[in-house]
Amino acid sequence: MRFLAFSSVLAATLRAFAEHRQALGYGDHTLLSHLAHFDRYLAVHGWPFPYLTREVVEGWVASDGPLQPHSRARRLQAMRLLGRFIAQTHPETCIPGPAWGLRESSGFRPHIYTPAEIKALLAEARHLTPVGSLRPHTYATLFGLLYCTGLRISEALALCLADVDLEANLLLVRESKFHKSRLLPLNPGVSDALQRYQEERDKRALPRDPEAPFFVNERRTRCAYYLACATFLFVARRVGVRGPAGARGPRIHDLRHTFAVHRLLEWYRDGGDVQARLPLLADYLGHVSIVSTQVYLDITAELLHEAARRFQPPASPATNNK
Repeated sequence: MRFLAFSSVLAATLRAFAEHRQALGYGDHTLLSHLAHFDRYLAVHGWPFPYLTREVVEGWVASDGPLQPHSRARRLQAMRLLGRFIAQTHPETCIPGPAWGLRESSGFRPHIYTPAEIKALLAEARHLTPVGSLRPHTYATLFGLLYCTGLRISEALALCLADVDLEANLLLVRESKFHKSRLLPLNPGVSDALQRYQEERDKRALPRDPEAPFFVNERRTRCAYYLACATFLFVARRVGVRGPAGARGPRIHDLRHTFAVHRLLEWYRDGGDVQARLPLLADYLGHVSIVSTQVYLDITAELLHEAARRFQPPASPATNNK
């Protein structure tokens, strides 16, 4: 990542902060843009201190006139991250808190597929054309793998033959988002499905080189991201999970969200300590921080509440007469 030149009294700190974020694996292009804008604001106003105060933070946030709530939230979040970094050497620095309106309200909620929807999606994928080709096997296996492992679509498409160890029931995800690699244990049923797909590949005399792509298209090359997404949308519309072209609706990435929420639901139902297990899920999903995984707790709580409401037994006559 190419860093911008900083010139204010906080120039060295801003540069160190940007390098620290890069070392953690973040691709903070928007954050860098905010830091550059903040640096210019400090320089123009002659800010003299090596730390933040509420005055300078609020002054910068309001410097371009009234902001939309999401823009204000992003600026405040940038200051919160920077403030935490500066506070390590200057404890007096101001760190924006929740009361400042940090939460960016987007109203977005991922679609959590039901087991019936998953079954319908996989069945429809098996009927893709050309009939008798590898394509229906590729997409049925790919969509099933995303649902069963929570892999990002880019991670699944990047898999090579050497990354899929079916004897040990292990999957190697190499250098994915945040530059993290991880080894995922697979359910034997998932390994069986991958084995069947590999056998279909072998019937077509596809390359067995360890670095050859695991999921391949009809041209015998690695499946493209945009085609995988487009194929999923086609299948989702065919089964009625998604509306017509142009309408918003469930996405392929929601298979990852569904995996996470269904895993949490299982943990809730078996009576385990879900909070204590959350780091395991974060590692499995490849999250850089448990904060990203905690988002699923809210979604899961909503589902449990809705299930409890729908299946609550009717009140007894005795209760109604009280």
